[in-house]
Amino acid sequence: REQGRELKDWLPNLLYISNLCNFFQNKLSQNCLPPLTQKSASDYNNFDREFLSEKPKLSYSDKTLIESMDQSAFDGFSFINPKFEQILNK
Repeated sequence: REQGRELKDWLPNLLYISNLCNFFQNKLSQNCLPPLTQKSASDYNNFDREFLSEKPKLSYSDKTLIESMDQSAFDGFSFINPKFEQILNK
């Protein structure tokens, strides 16, 4: 507490902060956005055209750094979703 200020002097600020927290808690608990739905693996409706029109930008990887890492930590890892991998193997 600041010197010379009583709790009653802080009460309006505390009530404001409490009301603000309640307001945001209520807003966050409401579903403001519709749920994302995907009708098929090729359904891109949840992405905007600007995003879809961008060309992929590959990042640079330092080969010596990668070779110096223990690659066994990545055993069994796949960039492909296992469900999608099953579809590809059919």
